[in-house]
Amino acid sequence: MIYFILFYEFFKIGMFSFGGGLAMLPLMQNVVFKYNWLTEQQFLDIIAISQVTPGPIAINTATFVGHQVAGIPGAITATLSSALPSFLVILIVASLFDKIRTNSKKEFFFKAVKPVTLALITFAGIIIAKPTFLVDDYSQTIKALFIFLIVFLGMKHIKINPIIILLTSSFLGIFLF
Repeated sequence: MIYFILFYEFFKIGMFSFGGGLAMLPLMQNVVFKYNWLTEQQFLDIIAISQVTPGPIAINTATFVGHQVAGIPGAITATLSSALPSFLVILIVASLFDKIRTNSKKEFFFKAVKPVTLALITFAGIIIAKPTFLVDDYSQTIKALFIFLIVFLGMKHIKINPIIILLTSSFLGIFLF
């Protein structure tokens, strides 16, 4: 029964989220907490680990949740079911591509989906940032804002190589916290 629930919930997440892995995180958070599969700290930890390891964040998260719930078979079930909808949609769209390439309804759909995707990604950012910035110890908040400012300025205004920004912010996070 648990495999069916894992399959159903992660298939649903994969089917109804547009915009990549970060857009899937709010839906995953809802499911994970609904079934008490992870604590809030475990969920934030797997998001952090998924960000620094190779592979899509949503797939890494789904794999971890599935493993926590039902071991290796659960990991396989959650991973495949979260990725399956995109494969099915790609197969369908590829077969219909010539028919819909100039369709005005397609353009309307994509204009409608963009704000929803942006909202989901923003919410995922809030989920990740909330425990970092909203703490009782204001010194941690100031340190986190300092690191954020360095990353923001480095990426937007100074045009520093992203690898250097990643390494610098990592070392700052280690030494400041």
